[in-house]
Amino acid sequence: MRFPCWILTVVLGIGLSGCQGAPEPAAEESAAPPPAHSRVTRLDITSREPAFGNRSFGTVGAYEILMGTATAVADPQAPLNAGIVDLENAPRNADGLVEYTFEFDILKPVDMSRANGVMVYEVNNRGRNIVFGYFHEAGRGYAEENAGNGFLMNEGYTYVSSGWLPGAPGSGSPRPVLATLPGATENGRTITGMSMEEWQDPSSAAFGRLTYPAVTLEKSEATLTHRQLQDDPRQPVGDEQWYFVDDMTVAITPPDDTDAGTIYEFVYQVQDPIVLGLGFSAMREFVSFARHSPADDAGAPNPLFVDGMAVLDHVVAVGSSQSGRMIRDFVYQGFNEDVEGRRVFDGMTPYVAGARRTYVNARFAQPGRYTRQHEDHNYPMDEFPFTFATTTDPLTGRTDGLLAACAASGTCPNIIQVDADSEYYGAHASLIMTDTTGQPVELPPNVRYWLLGTAHLQGNAGCRDPANPVSPWPYYRASFDAMVNWVRDGVEPPATRAPSVADGTAVTVARQGGQYPTIPDRPYNDRISELGVRDFSVWPPEESEEQYPLFVPSLDRDGNLVAGVITPEVAAPLSTMGKAVRAEGFAEGDLCGVNGSTIAFPRTEAERMELGDSRLSLEERYPGGQGEYVERYGEAADALVAGRYLLPADGEALKASAAAAWAAAHAPPDVDEE
Repeated sequence: MRFPCWILTVVLGIGLSGCQGAPEPAAEESAAPPPAHSRVTRLDITSREPAFGNRSFGTVGAYEILMGTATAVADPQAPLNAGIVDLENAPRNADGLVEYTFEFDILKPVDMSRANGVMVYEVNNRGRNIVFGYFHEAGRGYAEENAGNGFLMNEGYTYVSSGWLPGAPGSGSPRPVLATLPGATENGRTITGMSMEEWQDPSSAAFGRLTYPAVTLEKSEATLTHRQLQDDPRQPVGDEQWYFVDDMTVAITPPDDTDAGTIYEFVYQVQDPIVLGLGFSAMREFVSFARHSPADDAGAPNPLFVDGMAVLDHVVAVGSSQSGRMIRDFVYQGFNEDVEGRRVFDGMTPYVAGARRTYVNARFAQPGRYTRQHEDHNYPMDEFPFTFATTTDPLTGRTDGLLAACAASGTCPNIIQVDADSEYYGAHASLIMTDTTGQPVELPPNVRYWLLGTAHLQGNAGCRDPANPVSPWPYYRASFDAMVNWVRDGVEPPATRAPSVADGTAVTVARQGGQYPTIPDRPYNDRISELGVRDFSVWPPEESEEQYPLFVPSLDRDGNLVAGVITPEVAAPLSTMGKAVRAEGFAEGDLCGVNGSTIAFPRTEAERMELGDSRLSLEERYPGGQGEYVERYGEAADALVAGRYLLPADGEALKASAAAAWAAAHAPPDVDEE
């Protein structure tokens, strides 16, 4: 059991102070305290090169990129590690500690005395530094062309990412940043259990691949089913239509009545779990080392120190999608306290995470999964608690909140979570703003929540309509900038902006259906990712009949949301931008991933009347033509800049793009050549 720091302090204080009136003990020469058992023990820098072609950034100068591998140890007896699943079953070194390694990238000013004192730590996504690319609107690597807009470098930030997720070594520039984590056994015996795989699209490379080795290749010990839509009954796949290729691969001949969106569900016996929860401690120990340790155990210097002194005063974590969920889980599971009782991250900006966490710290976990309405719907990662405030859940009888652990230890970070409206449909995001009875909650004062009028932006394969085109990247930059000003300078960030049941801007699906405009060839789709309490002691899990109350954004007459951070593309719309729906041949009718959709407005009144579309045409809503549209778009961008939901440079860049958007909306449709 992990005790709050203040309890340990009181206990230790009583033990040291003795009884009132007792004589003071004789002074003794103090010995150097032993190192913390859970820590980074070794830092191996394998590459140190100039970054971005040795380009100089303002007064900060040139940057360099350091790549290498860190070795760390975890003490299975330490209270802070008590929650790491199977840590007690991992192999130990001569000191009785569990040893593991992980890769890291450090992008820093060559002259650290010119750094601005803030580290931005990216919780990488499957080993990839995607937020780095988002911030700079460029590639992910450190070549000259990937400096992009120089967002981080111009301000003197130090950028760090380290491995937390195991995987096969990869290539590329940069290479994926991964971890090597130990397996678990029980007294030397193989650990087995039950698990589930889910696949779609038989043409994909991952189809039929298993996450863990099968215990047996006997088909009678496994179950394979398929279903077209998420809520359809499971249908068995006949024994003659599948077989084990080996203990890590299944070959399947798709039944005749299936398509590229069909869900295949495979339940089987597995073995050899990995202690994946060490990914949390890997981040904790590395950030703590980077901030506070002048050298590793062998005396190798910390490259982020200057003359043996720390120069990084604050650390902000950023992460998108899987990494945003990891950030929420990191703080919930108590990892924002290091072994010395210090706060690890001062600020956190998780992006497009919704109300989910991760499937990481569990036996036979599958970190790459994330629940949506159609895909991976039945995996664990969206269980109570959902919001940052502490609430009581009548379905489970539990009282908890994402910040309960850090509040007990006094190590809570400031948080700005930024979601897209796709998270309301697929990731239960309304549960961030309500309790599990549907009543509004007040977020803690150290939390802000922004809901953007855009979508997750992950491609458009299998979707009926074009994806939502609004980039969330400028708003990610604004939230990060606001966070730095908050933790470093004490400047309050912009307020929470999200749909709320309190003011009627978050509504039931039935209510939203009544608000949806008349679009004859695009009728309202009522699908969302519903949620009850799941029992994961069986696979597939059983779900309670009683479901959590979920809400979706209220819509205007165009079908666009009315509350949140209203982007210029919603304030001055050219289309309806909402949930994405699967196309024919891809499990038609269920939701399509998380990328949103665009349904263009009719261009003229005559076209609108012919179609029977209730939405005003471009001709009717902008009688002043391009000039009127550009003006309205610019006013919306300026309002966001004034509210600090958008940085001034990004506001100007968006305004400069408005004329091109107007032209694209009026371009003749593509005609396929015969």
